[in-house]
This record gives sequence, C-alpha cells and structure tokens, in this order.
Amino acid sequence: MTRFLNWLDNNILTLLAGFLLLFIPLYPKIPLFDVLYGYNVRVRAEDLAIALTMAVFCLQLLRWRVRINLDPVTIGIFTYLFFGLASVVVSVFILQTIPLQYLHVAKTVLHWLRRIEYFSLFFILFGAIKSIRTTKAMLILFFVTMVGVILYGYGQKYFYFPAFSTMNREFSKGWVLYLTEHARVLSTFGGHYDLAGYLVIGLSLAWSFFFGLKNKLPKLVVGLILAGGFWLLILTASRISFIAYLIGLSVVIFLWMFRRGLEWGLSRWVVATFLSILVMLSFGDLSDRFLRIIRLDERVGGLRNVLMRPAGTPPQNRALFLDNTNSTGTSDVGAVTSRSDKPPTPARPGDVTGNEEPLLVPQAQPDGSIKYVEKTRSYSSCAVKYDLSTCIRLEVTWPRAIEAWKTDPFLGTGYATLSKSRVQDFTEAESTDGDYFRALGETGTLGFIAFYGTIIVMATLAFRALSGIKDPFLYSLTAGFIALSVGLLANAALIDIFESSKVAYIFWAMSGITLGSLYLSRDQIARNREPLRVSFDYRKRFADLKAFFLSDKPWLAAILIASLWLHTYKLNSPIADWHSWRQADTSAVTRNFVKEQNINWLYPTFDDLSAVASGEENPMGYRFVEFPLYNAVSAYPKLILPELSVEVVERLVTAFASALTALFLFLICRKLFNRRIGYFAALTYTLLPYNIFYGRAILPDPMMVMLSLGAIYFAVKYIFAERLTSLALAGLMAALALLVKPFAIFLLAPIAYLWFAGFKFSWRKWLFLAIVMGLSLLPFLLWRLWVSRHPEGIPASDWLFNGDGIRFKGAFWYWLFADRIGRLILGCWGLILLGFGVIRKVEGKFKLFPILFFISSLLYLFVFATGNVRHDYYQILLIPSLAILVGLGLDFLLSTSNSLTNNLITKPLAIASFVFMLGFGWYFVRDYFNINHPEIVEAGKAVEKLTNDKALILAPYGGDTAFLYQTNRKGWPIVEGTIDDMIKKGAQYYVSVQEDDLTKHLINDSWPVWIPRPEKIVKKYKLLDRTPTYTIIQLVPDHKLP
Repeated sequence: MTRFLNWLDNNILTLLAGFLLLFIPLYPKIPLFDVLYGYNVRVRAEDLAIALTMAVFCLQLLRWRVRINLDPVTIGIFTYLFFGLASVVVSVFILQTIPLQYLHVAKTVLHWLRRIEYFSLFFILFGAIKSIRTTKAMLILFFVTMVGVILYGYGQKYFYFPAFSTMNREFSKGWVLYLTEHARVLSTFGGHYDLAGYLVIGLSLAWSFFFGLKNKLPKLVVGLILAGGFWLLILTASRISFIAYLIGLSVVIFLWMFRRGLEWGLSRWVVATFLSILVMLSFGDLSDRFLRIIRLDERVGGLRNVLMRPAGTPPQNRALFLDNTNSTGTSDVGAVTSRSDKPPTPARPGDVTGNEEPLLVPQAQPDGSIKYVEKTRSYSSCAVKYDLSTCIRLEVTWPRAIEAWKTDPFLGTGYATLSKSRVQDFTEAESTDGDYFRALGETGTLGFIAFYGTIIVMATLAFRALSGIKDPFLYSLTAGFIALSVGLLANAALIDIFESSKVAYIFWAMSGITLGSLYLSRDQIARNREPLRVSFDYRKRFADLKAFFLSDKPWLAAILIASLWLHTYKLNSPIADWHSWRQADTSAVTRNFVKEQNINWLYPTFDDLSAVASGEENPMGYRFVEFPLYNAVSAYPKLILPELSVEVVERLVTAFASALTALFLFLICRKLFNRRIGYFAALTYTLLPYNIFYGRAILPDPMMVMLSLGAIYFAVKYIFAERLTSLALAGLMAALALLVKPFAIFLLAPIAYLWFAGFKFSWRKWLFLAIVMGLSLLPFLLWRLWVSRHPEGIPASDWLFNGDGIRFKGAFWYWLFADRIGRLILGCWGLILLGFGVIRKVEGKFKLFPILFFISSLLYLFVFATGNVRHDYYQILLIPSLAILVGLGLDFLLSTSNSLTNNLITKPLAIASFVFMLGFGWYFVRDYFNINHPEIVEAGKAVEKLTNDKALILAPYGGDTAFLYQTNRKGWPIVEGTIDDMIKKGAQYYVSVQEDDLTKHLINDSWPVWIPRPEKIVKKYKLLDRTPTYTIIQLVPDHKLP
C-alpha cells in the first residue's frame, strides 16, 4: 500500500493532467450552475476538474515536487495578469467604464479569473512532464481525444447526435439541440468557431507528426486523423480558421525543410495546399462563405448534396434544431449571408442598418428582358457588398474596441466592456470578433504586449531549440507547436480565439507539454545546437535542370501546349461553320444530357424528330449513330462549369483529344523508330491546317483516333515489356475506340503486324491478342444489339459503302487522292514529304509499320467510298498515318548529308515543303471557320427568346439540322407532308430564313401579334416576328402551347 501511495504521490499530477487533456475537449459544455444571474458564463464540470488539479499542483509546488523554472514565460504570464488586474481597478475607480455595482464588477473580475484558469493549464502540464515517455503518452491522449471529437462531430452532422451550444443565453443553459443540413458543426464544443480553433491546433500537430513518422502504420493512423479533422474543419464553415490551418500547414512544412530540404518542402506544400483549397472550394458551406460570387452549387451540387445531407432520421416530437436557414422568406438575409450564415430568425440586426440608398434588384419582365427595381435595404451597403459577419466587425465591434483603447491606450477600459453601447448596460455575452482588438480595448497596449509577447516568447524558445533537437518525435512536437501558435495568432485576427475556453485550455496545455519537454532535454539540445540551414545542392539542381531541358519532356510539352492553343481557334463560334449539320447533331446529344441533368448512356437523343436520317418516324429523337462517350465526356465538364457553353466545352474536349493523339504519335514513333521521327510526326499532326479545324470540331472522330492511337501505343509497350497492365489498357482503349466509331478497326488492324514483328509465331502471345481483341469487340457488339431495338434512331448507312457506284471511278481517285489528300490535307507541297516517307528505308524489326498503317487507312477509303467522297471530315482517320509518313520524309531529307550537294538541296527542300504545306493548307481550309449563314443563328436566338423551352419547332432547312439546333428546341428540319400534317405531329411554331412559297402562304394566313386584330378578321396563325432575315409563326392556339 505504501508503495502504491508513493507512486500515486509521484504521478498524481501527471494522471490528473492526462485526465484534463482527455476530459476537456470531449465533455460537452453542459452547465452545472450560474455564476452571475443573467450571464452566459456558467460553471461546468471542467472548471471543477481544473480547480481540483490546480489545488494538487499548488500542494506539489509547496512540497517541491514540481518546479517552474521557465522564467521568460512565467514572467510574461504574471505580467499580463498584473496589467489585467490594474485595468480592472483603473476602469472601476478612475475611468468608471465599469459601474461600481456587484454584477458589473463581478463580471469583470470573473473574466480576469478565467484568464488565470486558462494559464493554469500551462503550469499543470509543464509540471506533469517527467520524461519524454510522459510526453508521448500525453500526445497519444491528445490524438485519441481528437478522434473522439471528430467522430462526435460526424455524428452530429450525419446522424443527429445532440449538440450543446453556448451561442446565446438560452442555448447556454444546456438545451439539447440537433443540427439541420446547413447548420455548422460544433461537436463537443460550444460553437463552431471554438471547434475550428481546436482543429487548427490538432491539424498543425498532426501534419508535423505525419512528416516526422517513419513507420507506415502510425503514419497511416495520423493520416486518417488528418483527413477526418480536415473534413470536420470544412463542416465548421469558418473562413479564418481555414486560413489559419493553411498558415499552420505552411509553417510546419517550412520547419521540416530544415531537415528534408527545399525541394521536399516546396513539393509537399504545393500538393497539400492545392488539395486543401480544392476540397474547400468544391464541398461544404465554407466554399459559399469564401466565394459566393462563383456558382459552386451549380458546379458540384450533386456530390456536395450527398456529402452534406444527414444520413440518419431526425429526432421527432419536441426536438430542438439548430437551424441556419430562414423559413419565413421575408428577410433579405440571403443577400448578405451564405446558407450556413443565416440566423434562425429573420429579425434584422439594427447595428448594421443605416439610411442607405435603395437596393437595385434585378427583376424579369414579360418580354424576357431584365429590369432593375428599387427595394428598401434591410442591411447596410457594406453588408450587401461583402457579408454580414465582416461588416459587423468593420462597422460595430472593431470601432468600439478602438474607442475603448483611445479612452486609455495603456490599460484599456477593462474586461467585458466592449459589447456595451452605454456604460450602465449589462451584456449577457462578450465578443469583439477579433482578439487583437479585444486585447487592446480591454487591457490596453500594456496588456496586449504582455499577452502576445508571452506567446511569441514561447514560439521563439521552441524555434531556437529546433537546431539542437535530434529526436524526430521531439522535433515533430516542437515544429507542430510553433505552427499551431502561428495558426492561432492568425485565427485571432477575426475570432476571440484565446477567450474561447476549450481552445485556450488546449493551447496552454500544449504549451506546457512542449516547453516542459524542451526543458527536460535542455542539456542535450544545448550540446547538439547548430545553425539551421535549408539544404539545397545548386550544382546537382543545375545538372538536373540541364538534363530536364535535354529530355523529351519540355519539348513535348511545348508541342502539346501549341496543339491546345491552335485547336482553340474561334472557340466561341456558333455551330454554323463547315459541316455544321453533323456537328449540330453531335452537340444536340450533349446539350440534351446537360438539360436533363442526366447522362442517359443507353438513350441518347438529339433535336431532330423527323424521318430524314433513318427513314422512320422518330418522335423520341433517338440518336444511335455511335455510343455517346464523346457526349458524356463533354457533358460532365459542362455541368461543373455552367458558365461555359456546350459548344465551347465540346471543342475543348476535342482539342484535348487531338493533343493526346499527338502525344501518342510521338510515343509510338519514339518506341518503334527514334525520338526525332516522333517529334516530326507529332509536329505535323499538330500543325496541319486541316487537322486544326477538325481537331476542334464537335465530332466524335478525333476521340476515336486518340483512343485508337492509345491502344496501339499500349500494345507496343506490351511487346517491349510484356506487362499485362499495358495489354489491358490496350484492350480497354480499343474497346472504347470501337464504341465511339467502328471505323477504328482500320486504325487498330496494324497491331497484328506489330504482334508478328514482336512475337513471330508465339501461339501464347497470339492467343492473348485474340482474347483481348475479342473482348474489345464485345461492348461494340452489345451496343449494336441494343440499338437494333430502335431502328428509328439509326441513320441509314448502306449508302456509305458505294451507294452511288463511285468506287474506283475517275472521280473517286480525283476527289480522295488529288483533292483531299493532295490539296486539302497536304497543301500540295506535303506530297513531296509524303513521297520521301514512303520510299525511304526504315531500320528495325518494325520497319513496315508506317506503310502498313497507311495502307490500312487507305483500305478504309476503299470500303467506305461514297461516304469519303461526299464528306471530307471522313478523312480525319487518315491523318495519323499521313503524319508518320511526312515525319519520316522530313527526317530523311534533313538527315541526308552525304555530300555538299545533298546539303544544299535536301534540307532547303524539306523546310520549304513543310512550310508551304502549312501555308497552302491554311489557304484551302481557312474558309471552313466562316459563318456562312449568320441568319440561322439570329433566327435561333429569336425563337429561344419567344418560345417555351418545351416547344416543338418546324425549322425547314432542306433537312439540315444546323438551323434547328440554333433554336435550342426539338422539332423538324424539313416539312414532311403538308403544314397540317406537321401540326398533327406536334409542331407548334414555324421559323424560316427563306422567302419560299410555304413561308409566304403562312404569312398571308397569320396576323401580326403587335397589331390589334379586328374580331371580323379570322386568321389561323400568329405572326410573332418578322425581319428581313427570318420569320417566326405560331401554328397552334395559345391553349395548346406547353
């Protein structure tokens, strides 16, 4: 028994300190009894636990069982307490800013005593640290507690765990509350700002230990705590705490750079801060508060709703909910707050309301225009311009604190005096929303310097110790303490963080743990101390930089950037350029995905309801030309970036596909031949004017080409390295290419040659190829089986083969070889480079690949003869093989230097041929970008303005859907039968850009809506608009309109 009592006597302070470290954050702020009537501050269980522990500490101090020898910090704390007491005395008896009444004086003294309680945690934990082993135990307790806080916070958010708030007088009595969807999480704390401040402490320490730990399991555990704590920080929706967290993270990485080096630090800082900001901006109410001006709800609304919505069933009957939404809808609170800012009631705060000019509010008019009407302001112009919480600080709390400091710049006006409008007022709670202003106003310059000087002294002592710390654990703790101190100092700019009881307890406790541990290790630190330096090997970095610029990466990056830049030419043009009908049909599918907010992969639809394409009525507008991969890939970015038009997003997707094709061309040629040929092929593909137009056109073909080239590249990788991952990727990309367009089979065919060149007659390898290619064909076959159920959505395609009998006729050779390949694609001069590419001798076992790839592409021309002759965009598939052969020709001419004559002829010939190829090619292609019929765009905008978005439009344009597409409505591009037949099918409006007989007839039978119609005159239709370029007529009565 004596031994146990001796052990208890030696360790009781440590045990009690550990209990406080565990109990204070986890136990909710449930009050026991009032200290002052009508005041929010109440006695809680943690106060009694601290009082008991402090009594034990004082007893142990008197018995010399513990010692406090950290003179600068101790002196700073007691100096602050002296200035605080002096401020109270001066405010009561000299300045009389505190009335000489029991409640007022007692409230002020209570705040001074609370500071003593906060500081007591420093001395308790400092004295409790007996060894580094004790420190480790305390840190384990801290992180276990943090896990509990995180889990309880998630329980509040998603499963309706009860909350206990101190945000107002009634709630602070211990009411059991539950959070609604947009209420800010407070976990076991009294408010969300308190929780956010605690997480700044915890996350700063966690990051430091994450960088310091070497064992994978502890590192994984700390990583999970980091992830959980960070998401909880997002759920608190505290802007300044998030900034404080980023500052703390930056300080941690900076301090670890002394151990790990500059490159290590910069790379970790970029990744960690980027991911943190990305998550913050994408999810949670914190993004609303940071950037209300960008429409984040529209970008990631679906995923955000899943993450933010509670999963449990809300308590029923008499449960009280902590709700940040305004149910009445009568207030203008939405103009000055985000959803998580909104107070429970619509009552306006008088302290931000002034005699301001009326607020101009946009209001839609019947004609579709926007008119700004005056509305009486409920909030000041500052609150409307910025937000409510910011302007409360700027217009109320900070000016009051400054006035208090001006009253007595040395000692201020005393504790709890800044929230009062008049001296005699008794406020039930105190808040300045800025700890620096609060310290200056309450305790003046002397108190301010003493308090923050003490924190700076502690951080300085810790920083000076870093140079002598060899133990990774102690270094992690010290770096984390410095970071959390800096983070809280940043947090104090907008929050009274050092007056938040739980945050203050934990901060001073961590200060005691850190400085107590450093005090124990002071001799070892002094012996090991050396100057702190961030290592950076300039010679090695210069060599690395040189190697980087000599590698393929920067030059390939330049080609890819040039590709993206060139393929974004006239990005915003309407779909009224060359081959607009085909682009319009493709884009309509994407636009309908976006309209419906649903990517229906199995039922893609476009705007054409006619029988023109398939020969059958298509009332649902099905579009089963190809699997809608291109459309879905375009629709997702559009849903995230609503400010971009569908056409811009689609052109960007095509541009990225073209850039990736250039990359795959380079990689294939480098692998099979050499990097020089790869550069020439990629450059040719990027710069060909024909490909500049079609490489940004709204067509699935460039994506099909990219996927096919990707399949070839990964097949080549498998041949060289025999990794199943490469083979699987080749099969996946081949399957996707065939789904996008079955024409990909002609690009994929040369894989068989590559297989033979690499593996000869290895039956196992051929079996692998057969299995992979068979699996690649399976999705396409299943898709064809599926679409066969809807023949009305499948355009006629038999004519593509040889519908007009043109194959191998003179016109066939002229149009495809002389006009398309020779003139349009290669600009005539490129034929020289193509010729040298064909005849040159290629070294290596894959030497036949370029010519077989070209032959395979030509075979596609022969099979789909009519389609290729009629439509020049069909030759998109040819471009990769042509680029490789032109690249080979360039390489041949530029590298042939057997004599002076060759040098004088071949190199100028190569350069001139390439430049003229691009110049003449641009001359032939430049008109493709022109809008030849702007009237269809103008008419389309008018239809969109005058009709309901569910209206069905008859837009005759010879069966060309480009005009119908501009209306942004479903309908018909051709009149099938009579006008009455079209009305029976559902046509409600007629729009035309031609003065044909039908249009004239309908005009004669219409009455202009802008002219009052006499009752005796009967007209079948309404003339809605008529200009020199278009006519719009309503075909059915108003009651039949959607």
